[in-house]
Amino acid sequence: MLHSFRLKIGLMSMLLSGLLLIGFGIFSVSVLNRVGLERIDRELRALADAQVRKIQPRDHWQRFDDSLRSIYGDGSSQQFIVMATSSDGDRLYATANWPQKIPHNILPLSLGGATGSTPEDPPQDNPPPPDEELGSQRPRLFDEPSPRSPPPRRLPVRGPVFATLGGMTDEWRAMTLANEDVTLSIAMNLASLHSETRRFQKALLVAIPLGLLLIIGGGWLIGHMALRPVNLIARTAELVTTRRLDERIPGKGVDVEFKRLIEVINGMLERIEKGFQQATRFSADAAHELKTPLAILQAQMERSLQRAADGTAEQREYAEQLDEVQRLKAILRKLLLLSQADAGELPLSRERINFADIVRAAADDIQMLAPDKTATVTAPAELFVSGDSHLLNQVIENLISNAVKFSDRNGSIEMTLVEQAHNAVFTITNNGRPIPLQDHNRIFARFYRADKSHSREIEGSGLGLSLAREIAQAHGGELILVRSDEHMTSFALSVPLAN
Repeated sequence: MLHSFRLKIGLMSMLLSGLLLIGFGIFSVSVLNRVGLERIDRELRALADAQVRKIQPRDHWQRFDDSLRSIYGDGSSQQFIVMATSSDGDRLYATANWPQKIPHNILPLSLGGATGSTPEDPPQDNPPPPDEELGSQRPRLFDEPSPRSPPPRRLPVRGPVFATLGGMTDEWRAMTLANEDVTLSIAMNLASLHSETRRFQKALLVAIPLGLLLIIGGGWLIGHMALRPVNLIARTAELVTTRRLDERIPGKGVDVEFKRLIEVINGMLERIEKGFQQATRFSADAAHELKTPLAILQAQMERSLQRAADGTAEQREYAEQLDEVQRLKAILRKLLLLSQADAGELPLSRERINFADIVRAAADDIQMLAPDKTATVTAPAELFVSGDSHLLNQVIENLISNAVKFSDRNGSIEMTLVEQAHNAVFTITNNGRPIPLQDHNRIFARFYRADKSHSREIEGSGLGLSLAREIAQAHGGELILVRSDEHMTSFALSVPLAN
């Protein structure tokens, strides 16, 4: 699973996006805190400005709690702390419910480095006339507005200075602002800001994993879509066999990145098809061309064998040469059938045949080929298949011939024929030398012989099993090696039943 391209795309997308989301979350929390502090600072500044920008009576600070309560409700005593001191250092007012974690002497904050400001008085639309002119003015008419009193003088202030007091569980944002008479410190509880930040963090803790899961799914989907051309190439490659070398990968509607790859693979398949067709034609042509010379050579050998005196060395030599010619003819017949099978033109004369009769007839041949062997047959009276009786008989004869050649002296050969999953399954088992494990996947290769040490002692061309498998596959069946060890060697041939 870890070698899945789609999974790698999903994990890489999750990793990159996860880092971005985590960075965004940290940044968002810091921005939320900063914006919240700026909002609180503006609120504190607005509260303090209204108190220190103008001269207040000394009993004003005793009514300040009532003012806060009217604005913020009954919880203002838990939300704010206030301290006002005179220019002489006398404490004019301090909040009654002072937090235990904040000592009284921590406020007011130091204004040592704070800058001062002197606001200008607002311009007057109708400035009052000079005092000396008042007496000379005419009396005010009944409908004339009375002169407005000048606004209170705005005092210069120093500050503000801000600081965060207390611990993580109980933090306060404090501000100190002073005029020439009063130094005012106001602190606001940060519990609401921390609560809002925690809610945002919890939302992030839920949203980020969900987002990562969606990103993994999206990466998996993107990987799946990106691999569609690769899957198309794989499906086409699975269809390519010796009988279907004309398969090509469709290139219509394929992305540019895969178009070149598809063109290269299609070109390779075309070259393979041409080369295979040439090799197939060569095998068929060579087999046809050699049939006539071998037939003439066989006839000459038979005449020479008949003319030779009985028991002479010359007769034995002609007999050996005749055997080799017959062996070459058998090889040519197999090569011709294989070339036809490769081209998908193996001639099948299909008919409804009793496969059980073929098996029993072949078992009788064992007694003639190897009278020292013990052969047992288990087969039903009738088991019909649709196929070429001559070719199927050739497959059975090849399997029996191999069992006889490679079984122990005085060994046993067991044959069974059963119906299984709409197939007639023929199994032949013999004891004797096992096929080496490394040769199990190669015994059906052409001209391959597993027992090389006895290749000259035991007849064979290395084409029998290859041809037998081709014939089985041409009938819609299969020939497999079931088992080969020190105890037994077993092959199974399956052929579809006749309808």
